[in-house]
Amino acid sequence: NLFYNVPARRNFLKSNASEMRHILDEFQRIALANTDVFFSLHHNGNEVYHLPPGNLRQRIVNIFGSNINPKLVPVNEETDVTSITGFIGKPDAARKTRGEQLFFVNGRFIKSGYLHHAVMSAYEDLLPKDTYPFYVLFIEIDPARVDINVHPTKQEIKFDDERLVYNYLKVAVRHALGQYSITPSLDFDQVTSFSSTLAGGKPLERQPRVPASDSRPQHGSSGRVSTEGRPQANWQKLFEGLEQFESELNQQEEGSEPDAESITLNSEASEENEQATLGEALTKERKLPYQIHGTYIISQIKSGFLLIDQQAAHERILYEQYLEVLESQKAYTQTSLFPKTINLAPADAELMMELMPAAKMLGFDIEEFGQGAFIIHGIPADLAGAVEETKLIGQLLHQYRENLDLELNIKENIARSLARSAAIKRGQQLEPAEMQMLIDKLFACAMPFKSPSGKNCFITFELEELEKRFLKV
Repeated sequence: NLFYNVPARRNFLKSNASEMRHILDEFQRIALANTDVFFSLHHNGNEVYHLPPGNLRQRIVNIFGSNINPKLVPVNEETDVTSITGFIGKPDAARKTRGEQLFFVNGRFIKSGYLHHAVMSAYEDLLPKDTYPFYVLFIEIDPARVDINVHPTKQEIKFDDERLVYNYLKVAVRHALGQYSITPSLDFDQVTSFSSTLAGGKPLERQPRVPASDSRPQHGSSGRVSTEGRPQANWQKLFEGLEQFESELNQQEEGSEPDAESITLNSEASEENEQATLGEALTKERKLPYQIHGTYIISQIKSGFLLIDQQAAHERILYEQYLEVLESQKAYTQTSLFPKTINLAPADAELMMELMPAAKMLGFDIEEFGQGAFIIHGIPADLAGAVEETKLIGQLLHQYRENLDLELNIKENIARSLARSAAIKRGQQLEPAEMQMLIDKLFACAMPFKSPSGKNCFITFELEELEKRFLKV
C-alpha cells in the first residue's frame, strides 16, 4: 500500500488518466537519461514500453514512435565550458502542444524556460505559429558552475553564467539546423552560366525572343497573323480552319437582318419603382452577415451588431452536438473506401485504447492492430471530407491530453477535444449562407455565450455606444 504511511495523500490524487500521464512522463525522463539500461513498463496487464539498451536515437524512437526517426536532427557541440549533445526535430515535426521538450544537465532532467527560449530563438521563423519543436538535449558542464538547490524537486537549476550557456545552446541548435540544410541559404557565388544547365549536364536551349516592337500581331490582307521572326514549326496548326470559320461568319452576317431598334420611354413612375427595388436589394444585402480578416463575422441586429468569433462559436456548436450524441449514442459513421493505418507512440496508443469506447459512440470506427498501430475504418459522417482521418485522430489525442488536468469526465473531455479539432479555424473563408447557418446554430445552443474553453463566442456593440464614440451624444 503506497499510502499506508501517508493516507492523506490519497485525497490529492487526480483521475487515473492524469496520474498515468505523470507516470509516463517520469518514466520517459529516466529512460532517456539512462540509454544503457533496459526498461519495461506494464499497465493493466499490458506492456506499454519495452526498451532494450541502445544509443540515444534508438531510445527516442522506441519511446516516441518510429515516425519521429526521419525528423530527428543530431546536435553535437563541444566547447571549453560545456558539451551539448542530443537531437532536435525538424520544423515540420513541431506540434501545437508541449510535452516533447526535454533538457538534461549532467544526466538530470531539468525545466528551464530560459533555455527553451534559446532553442526557440534558434529556429527563428522556421516554425509555424504557436507550435513547439521536439528536442532532447543533454548539457554537460562543470558541477561547480551549477546550483541545483533552487527548487525542492531539483528540476530547476541556476548557472553561474546563464547568458553564456544560453548563447552556446542557441548557436548549437542553429548550427545543427544549418548543417543538415534545414535553414534556407543563398549562394551568392553561383555562376550564372551553370544555372542554365540540366541535371545531366546538357545546356538548356534558349527560346527565341520576340522584340518588343513586334510583340503585337501584324495582320496582312488575308487577315492571317504574320509569323515573321518567330519559329515556324507547328505554328501553322494553330490557324487551321480559320479561313473556313471566317467565311461562315461572313455568310451569317450577310444573311441576317439587323434587328429593329427598340425605343423605351422612361417615366417618373418607372424610375421610382427601379429606385425602390434597388433600395430593397441594398437593404437586404446589408443585413447579410459578412466576414472580416477570415476570423470574425459581423451580423446586424436591431440594437446594433454582433461581432462573432467563428472558431469559438463553432467549437460551442460542436461541443453541445457531441455531448448530445454521447448521451443518446446515436451517431452516424462515414465508412472509408480505403481504411487508413495510424502508428502511435506507446503513450498515445495507451491513451487511444482508453478513448476508443467513447470515440465509437461519436461515430469513429477504429480497430486496434497491435504494436501501436490502429486501423481507421470510418469517422463521424459530419466530418467526412472536412479533415484527413489520421490528422484528426492526432489532433484529438493532443487536445485530450491537454484537458486531462481539468478533471473532466471522459465524455466531456472527448467532446471538448473533438470540437476543438474539428472546428472552423481562423483564416477560413465562409460564404454568407454558411455564416448565417453558423449564427443560427450558435443561438440554438444551450450556452451560446462562451466556448467550451471559456472564450467569448460573440461581443455585442450597441448603437448608443457607437454614437458616443462618434461624439454624437
